[in-house]
Amino acid sequence: MNLSQQFSMISTELCNNLYVKGYNKLAVNSLIDELNAKPYKSELFVSIQDANPLIIGLCVNIKPSDECLSAKTSHLICKIITKQNIQFPGDSISRAVGWHLQCLKTCSDIILPDILHNLQCILQYNPLSGTQYINDFIGKDGFLLNVIYIDKNIVSNAQNSLQIYLMAYKCIISLLTIDDNKSNEEKSITVDTKENLVQVVINFLMKGYTKTQDEFMYCKVVISALRVLAHIHFNDANVCVQTPEIVGICRYFILYGILNQNNKPERLMPAQQTIASAPVKPNTKGGKKQKQRKQRNNAIESLKKEIPVSDRSLMKDVDNFENNAAYRPASKNYLEPNKSKAVWTLTSDSDMSDMESGREAKLIALKSRVRQSAANLFLVLFKVKEKREIFGYWWALFPDSPEPSNWLAEPNSKKTLAYCALTDPIASSRAAALSVILALLSGSRPYLSQAEVCKKWNASFIPFSVSLGNIINCMHKVLVSILDTERGHAVILVALKCCAALVQATPYHKMQEGLITELVRATRKFLIHRDVTLQVGALITIGCVLSIDPKVPEVLKSMEKDASTSCKTQSDENSDLNNLDDEEGYSDDEFFAEEVSDKKENEYCFKSWILDICFKNIGWLFKGNERVRCIPSAIPVVLESLQVLSAIAFHHLSELLKPHLTLLADVLSEVLQHEHQDVVLQASRTISIIGDAIQKLEQIDEPPNLKHCVYMWETVLGPLSSVLQHDATSAKAVVCDCIANIGERTFKELPSRTQMLCCALLVGSCGDADAAVRAAAVRALAMAVIYRTLREDMCFVCDCGENVLRALAEPSVVVRTKAAWALANLSDALVLNMQEPDIDSVDDSLLLRLLEVSIRCATDNDKVKMSAVRALGNLLRYITEAHLRQHSQLKSLCDAAVEKLLDCACRVTNMKVRWNACYALGNAMKNDVLYTWCDGWLSKAFESLCKLAQDCKNLKVRINAASALRSPWQRALYGRHLVPVWRAVMAALETAANVDDFTEYKHKDNLIEQLCVTLAHLCCLLKPSDLPEILDPLVFHFDCAKSMYAQLYNKLPPENASCLKMLQAAKFVTIDLIAETDTQQQALGMLQEIFIWDT
Repeated sequence: MNLSQQFSMISTELCNNLYVKGYNKLAVNSLIDELNAKPYKSELFVSIQDANPLIIGLCVNIKPSDECLSAKTSHLICKIITKQNIQFPGDSISRAVGWHLQCLKTCSDIILPDILHNLQCILQYNPLSGTQYINDFIGKDGFLLNVIYIDKNIVSNAQNSLQIYLMAYKCIISLLTIDDNKSNEEKSITVDTKENLVQVVINFLMKGYTKTQDEFMYCKVVISALRVLAHIHFNDANVCVQTPEIVGICRYFILYGILNQNNKPERLMPAQQTIASAPVKPNTKGGKKQKQRKQRNNAIESLKKEIPVSDRSLMKDVDNFENNAAYRPASKNYLEPNKSKAVWTLTSDSDMSDMESGREAKLIALKSRVRQSAANLFLVLFKVKEKREIFGYWWALFPDSPEPSNWLAEPNSKKTLAYCALTDPIASSRAAALSVILALLSGSRPYLSQAEVCKKWNASFIPFSVSLGNIINCMHKVLVSILDTERGHAVILVALKCCAALVQATPYHKMQEGLITELVRATRKFLIHRDVTLQVGALITIGCVLSIDPKVPEVLKSMEKDASTSCKTQSDENSDLNNLDDEEGYSDDEFFAEEVSDKKENEYCFKSWILDICFKNIGWLFKGNERVRCIPSAIPVVLESLQVLSAIAFHHLSELLKPHLTLLADVLSEVLQHEHQDVVLQASRTISIIGDAIQKLEQIDEPPNLKHCVYMWETVLGPLSSVLQHDATSAKAVVCDCIANIGERTFKELPSRTQMLCCALLVGSCGDADAAVRAAAVRALAMAVIYRTLREDMCFVCDCGENVLRALAEPSVVVRTKAAWALANLSDALVLNMQEPDIDSVDDSLLLRLLEVSIRCATDNDKVKMSAVRALGNLLRYITEAHLRQHSQLKSLCDAAVEKLLDCACRVTNMKVRWNACYALGNAMKNDVLYTWCDGWLSKAFESLCKLAQDCKNLKVRINAASALRSPWQRALYGRHLVPVWRAVMAALETAANVDDFTEYKHKDNLIEQLCVTLAHLCCLLKPSDLPEILDPLVFHFDCAKSMYAQLYNKLPPENASCLKMLQAAKFVTIDLIAETDTQQQALGMLQEIFIWDT
């Protein structure tokens, strides 16, 4: 008879016995013993037909008060449900859970751990089976809650109390998983229940450890308790977080076993001076809130779905850098550390490996898991609380010794995360501590921007900013020490990430010199490490160093090649390198040494070793005047090397890459032909950034050699065109950006066939199937149409216009946004052409369609609208009297365009739309034709601009409104509006002087300057008959105007255009303007007084 038949026969007999009134307990006990003896773990032999009636029969007939039978029944039910892989129907398992609950309420302390263990196994196997008993287990007076409630002392006196606590916590964890991935409306466990549970768990952990307890079991309980807190807060943001208590608990247990502490955690309070608001970007919209990325990473949502919280160290989620970081890693996927093992599940000694045999070794491992559990709870806390609030606890988590080289000598420094990361004997715990440090440092730039170095070492009072500076100094020292001494690759990787985050957050221009040099020295050896992941991590750190902004001279100094020394013989050096190869996995370090050969004769002698490293990773070696091909590094290393080259180009093109543009072109043109599409994409991005950087150098009159620039673009445009014509590539949009970044200076020197190729590629890409490519292509066309060589070509201008019109008709907002910007650029080009009488005019029909589409787009999405109004202003300025005579419908279009500009300037909530509309109105008012051909708009325009210049809360809107008010160039164009405009500008000057909005304060000086220039412009147009009418505002605002003009004159350099306009006005009112009556003389005298400045 096989096992299945045996089980079926015994279970049938047992069920028959159970349903007999006053059944024979001895017989039932014997049958249950027989069933318990079966090998449930090793074989599957129980059928649903036998198991379901048996479990129901046991739950109905075995009384929970009979402890002996209850314990054996509990074991049998647990084995059948959890070991036999049976799909039970309906509420069979729920009935078993309910029966166990009744057993728990009546059983003694002796069998309580067994019942709890079996219940926990059932709940872990099927958490939903406990849904209807939530309140009975963890409600206000729930059994499990009472078990772990220290103050009620239900089991605290029992010999096995810790074991009971452990099982209770594990049951609670299983019950908490019921609400995973449910919306707030669907959750079975209320927020009040969770908050009550959190309070009970915190009370338990805050009680600490006593020497009478078994520390081995205590560690297991602490791990489960920490997991309960992590699970609740990770999955329900509505639960109130008791930050002081949780930070205190986490800090205590992350140091558990490596530092002698008090017997229990202490509540930690935030430092008061750190609660000041962090710098934030002002909302540029009025009533509508701008969409912004949240500081907390969105990966938290995907993590919930990927793995259960028990196996989630969260380390993989904290390697993301802040969104506005200057350097963005190209290979984020390769920076994820290995997932840590579950730090929660420890039910028996068998959980330990053979290497951890022996109670002492197991205890050491358990303490390590306690520390990792505390690190996980730290990470959960940092995700559910704002960085601003967590920043208040930095004083308790980081060392702030004034002497970084001796930071460990201070007792308080040992109670920090840095101490854990440096001294924990277990590598996984060191990595966990570093992950917590990384989570704190990442995105902390707004807070650390206050940091500075103390000038007085013996100052009795240490300012908060200096304390931050001390933290930064100490963390540099700590991370450098870790990189110098650590052997575990996983730990080194997280340390490199911490370095990158610290570099991004540190204001080096306010710190002492030497921090960067030491960090680079400790990092650069990993650039030549055999482990690909460490190479990538080191490249990211170096990329962050190269992207430090504001720039500091130490960055380039730290990248310089080491001076060659003759202290070692060649054999000594080779011996050292061999040792490195064997012990550490490093390759040769010849890249860091400076060659002895004559630099002047060496074509490929780079100033910095980082260029040698990057080119070598890509597949090129440079020795003397020779280029030597070598095997490229792994793809992630190649990608990050290209990204580092991009960072060099963006920040240090002039110092490092300017002499090597031709070499760079040769290398990148070959990389563009790489078979891996990610490499092609990254190489395209690098070329685009180089092109943009070259144009920036041209703007500051430090252009690279023009022949080198022409060679570079001629070399790379061939491979780029191949990329653009390839159907499967994802780099097409970036290639369009590359062409857009050629720059006018270089473009006009390219051969005509190359110029035609660029134009053809862009026009062709405007019809690409991918919306992102179409958007990039139309943007690039708009940048190219500004070039003189192309805007003089009416065929190209018309082609550009047609493509822009097609793009503006698309459903994709991204394409329409870029197309609207392109429309504005195209209209800029038309206005520039007005200054060249020899250039032909654009086709009238195209002009009409452009105007019509611009009007329509001014009612579109705000991002489209802000460019459309700019185009409207340019087109209204471009229209001539001949256009109006030939096309009768043009007048109505002009009226509609002006109405749309007035509407956008006064009623739209987006402030960028409003200031662009004010600028556009000023542009339109420069066209004399509109004053005679269009009626009624002028009064509305002046009235609206005057109101905006005085009252708008956004100062940039007021600035553009003030500038627009001086657009009419002669007195006749103002007509009767001159005096009202004068009154408004003087009133606006008064209100500008009293601006008290801190977020707008940076624009105050510019507003005052623009108002003063506008008033000076109006002064130059005054006639004697105007003087009496401006007397009242002059009297009322005289003191303010005189003060503002004096301040501005003393601030501006004499050659400044605004200063020249003010001097012109001073000359006019002093010499040219002559009063004819006493009233006129009074007004003129006050005007002259305003323009007399003490120097």
